[in-house]
Amino acid sequence: MQELYQYHYIEKTLSITDLISLFYYKSPRNFSFDGETHDFWEFIYIDKGQMLITAGEQQYVLKAGELAFHCPGEFHAVHACGQTAANFIVCAFTCESSIMQAFRHRILTLNGPPREALQAAVQEAGGHMLPVEGCGRRPLYLPDALPGGPQLVLGYLEQMLLLLYRQSHAVRIRQRAETYAQMSNRHQLVERIRHHLEEHVHESLSLGQIARAAGCSVSLMKKKFKVETGQSLIDWFIDLKMGEARRMIEEGDLNFTQIAASLGYDNPHYFSRLFRQRNDMTMTEYGRSLIGVTRAGKSSGR
Repeated sequence: MQELYQYHYIEKTLSITDLISLFYYKSPRNFSFDGETHDFWEFIYIDKGQMLITAGEQQYVLKAGELAFHCPGEFHAVHACGQTAANFIVCAFTCESSIMQAFRHRILTLNGPPREALQAAVQEAGGHMLPVEGCGRRPLYLPDALPGGPQLVLGYLEQMLLLLYRQSHAVRIRQRAETYAQMSNRHQLVERIRHHLEEHVHESLSLGQIARAAGCSVSLMKKKFKVETGQSLIDWFIDLKMGEARRMIEEGDLNFTQIAASLGYDNPHYFSRLFRQRNDMTMTEYGRSLIGVTRAGKSSGR
């Protein structure tokens, strides 16, 4: 007698219907895409650097390791951020699954298995599936793909989306847009501070004096400068003075004591120790190294 077995069908929580584009792009420093609107989903993932994203009426900075979704009908644009190059992935697709609504106006951090799934999809697709103008539907063709390549691409993308859906640490675009405005203000403040320090590199300035010139409190100034530059303000000012000291040694118009005094240091011994600490050589050694370079240049020119 033949035994009976229960058959189990799989309900698909998410299903990508069509793929429009999937490509990896290394953008130039002046990259600018003025924007578009379409009736399918799209996401952009920043692999390296950062980009300025427009979504509807909001603008925000998308950083390395982050992914942002654009829902159907949403205007979106992308531009270089601060004249820096970036590498990013763009994927456009159709999906009618209801769980996609969880990704509306969201920025997510991509790491671990979701990131690996996206990388696998891009690699399988060859990294250069650009959007093609036309109408109707046709089977996905991937040049030089192994058997089952298109299905694997779709599977990897669906896997990534399902894994992202399980995550809970998404950031709303509105929150990031506010962060962008704050970042712009911080950048302007730090530029004012840098300019002031460059103008007064030959003076001994206290944090209070610098803060008053910048129009903010000392604590706020220190915090914003550190976030923007990755250095403390004092360290940055010392590096600036060291660069000026090297220039003055190269010119050879002043002795070391005079150079120290010119840069606001009344103790030449302390300045000499500081120079050695920051440059891995004494002022005398630096001066001699310049003489050696000059002599070598003259010899090679004979």
